Amino acid sequence: MANIQQLFGELERHVKREENDKVLTISDKILALDPKDKDALHCKAITLIRLERYTDALAILNRQLEGRFVFEKAYCLYRTNQLTDGALVIENRRNELRAAGEHQLSWDLRHLEAQMLYRMERYQECIELYAGMLKDTSKTDDAYNDILTNFNACKAAVLYAGEKLDKRWEEFDSEHANQKQKATYELSFNAACAQIAKGDYHDALKLLNEAKKVCREALKEYDEEEVEQEMAILVVQTAYVYQLLGRVEQARELYQSVLKIKALEVTVPAVAANNLVAIQKDDDIFDSLKKIKTATTKALGVKFFSSQKRTIAMNELLLNLYQNKFVACRDTARQLLKSQPDNDALYLILAATTQKQKKTAKALEELREYAVQRPDSIAIQFAIIQLELMNNNGTQDYTAAIESLTRFLVSLPEEEQHRPGYVALLVWLYDQAGQGEKGVDLLSKASAVWSKASGSHKNKGGSGPAMPLPLLRQTAAFKLRSHRYKEAAKDYEELVRADPEDPASIAGLIMAYSEFEPALAEKYGASLPEMKNVMALDVESLEKVVPGLKREYVSTEKAGGTTGARRRPGSRPRRTGARKAHKRKPLLPKNFDTKQAGTADPERWLPKRDRAAARLARTKGKASGGGSRKDMGKGPQGLNMEGGGIGGTGSARIAGREHLIPPTPAPAAPVVEEEVVDVAAIAKAKSAASSAGKKKKSKGKGKW
Repeated sequence: MANIQQLFGELERHVKREENDKVLTISDKILALDPKDKDALHCKAITLIRLERYTDALAILNRQLEGRFVFEKAYCLYRTNQLTDGALVIENRRNELRAAGEHQLSWDLRHLEAQMLYRMERYQECIELYAGMLKDTSKTDDAYNDILTNFNACKAAVLYAGEKLDKRWEEFDSEHANQKQKATYELSFNAACAQIAKGDYHDALKLLNEAKKVCREALKEYDEEEVEQEMAILVVQTAYVYQLLGRVEQARELYQSVLKIKALEVTVPAVAANNLVAIQKDDDIFDSLKKIKTATTKALGVKFFSSQKRTIAMNELLLNLYQNKFVACRDTARQLLKSQPDNDALYLILAATTQKQKKTAKALEELREYAVQRPDSIAIQFAIIQLELMNNNGTQDYTAAIESLTRFLVSLPEEEQHRPGYVALLVWLYDQAGQGEKGVDLLSKASAVWSKASGSHKNKGGSGPAMPLPLLRQTAAFKLRSHRYKEAAKDYEELVRADPEDPASIAGLIMAYSEFEPALAEKYGASLPEMKNVMALDVESLEKVVPGLKREYVSTEKAGGTTGARRRPGSRPRRTGARKAHKRKPLLPKNFDTKQAGTADPERWLPKRDRAAARLARTKGKASGGGSRKDMGKGPQGLNMEGGGIGGTGSARIAGREHLIPPTPAPAAPVVEEEVVDVAAIAKAKSAASSAGKKKKSKGKGKW
């Protein structure tokens, strides 16, 4: 039996060769001899970590190596997604060091803690850690690039989460950036993500294109397939920017190209598939259902952030709504509300499932209940207003919408009640409800609030209107429509003062002054710019033309007469002279030669059986003993037929019968244009011919 020293020698040999399975075997042999051997336990734990058996390694570190190997234990907790416990282990280690007089964690623990905080979405603490690590790292160090890349990723995450980024981090980034760091495509990618979060999409596109060039240059020795795999994340982010810019078809093509790449990391095709579902909406639901499965696999549960999970869950809910799976949609939405009580979109989806079933009143009632639960939700309040304008009767209840919006504005702080968007919506509702006076009063009150807010700016030496020019322009136009000409003129004067060459403001001022100060209107009329590229027009001829009427209704003055008095503007002129009699042209067959119009058949309107040629053919047939067509099938049951019958049943003739030669129609006589065809006479002649051809019915034993 080998002793422990021999086993450790064999263990060392296998460790150097990286033969992990044999390392585990030898470690178990050593622990069988001495279960408390710390070196063997440590070796076994490290080997299990290398084999990615983190749970087994954590069991050893927790039981037999308690209090030692803090980094290994924290790393196993991080890899098993026990982030809170891992962060607590590191925090306890920090407190121990502080008690011992040390104030800094080891480098590996600081890096691991930053990664944990990033995964836990505690971005502000994470960015503090990375900033401290950048200060303690030389720019010539190889690790500097990695830390700076993670620092920028954390900055982008702060902006994506809607949090405020401290200005010192932007200054810090500019201080610690140099030409060497800008040459990495990971850094350009993270900088592009930060620009996307800020809304600077064009700058983001430039950074993404730069990242693609750098990536291709860095991977020029790799195969094209490996390059495509590495660049897939850049392509997906570029497609996302295109989607935000409204270039949907370009985004669609890029997403589909990424989905064709094999052996990708699972998050990249999942994001591409989800974004394609968002593009397609309800166009191709079957394809969207297949793609949403790619974005909802269990393997993605720990890889996506909460915002990404929320977006994918919302798209899945919307697909259920598009398929009219109302019960499944409501059940899933209620389940998600337990973990996302602040997600207003879930409340809207619940109401949408009811409204889509044409139960608008019930959906409105549900939304009002949700508004009680979340009184600060703008989305729910505006959804209530929207449904009040969309009831089942097809009419819009502006009064109820005004009451709902007014009630919501009263609940807001005073500085929030007169935001331009709220005021614009309420004024529009007043205008639609025929309560323009209230809209003008609201605008006056809002103008006073905006003037007060801009007072500090004027005290500092600033000048300009009390409110932004677009708002002032809309306010003046509304007052002009409401016949408040003096107030409108005051607003237009302020606009002209701000921009003396604005023709729209000058024209509005002239329209307002023309109602109560025509002299001032004429004065400002000279300020209007001259019309360019105007064609020479005869004003007198234009005044005689009445727009919208036919030429025959336009009256003309009689030469030398006194009856051509000027009509009242806008009155309909009377017709002068008798109406001309229009002779209707005769209807002719298609492709008919109009030069030979005299040869048209006057019987062309009659059925062919009633025309003279058909009657003549029937008469000739009877004279030769052939009988009429109606009598062809008559005769006794055992009549012998040409070619022979089978038995005496009168079966079909095998040899057939002679083909009847159709009668040749007689040439039509020339017709005078005014000749009228007597249809009654033709019908009478037809009846006489039919009765003459009938024979008296003989008395037979049978009907045959």
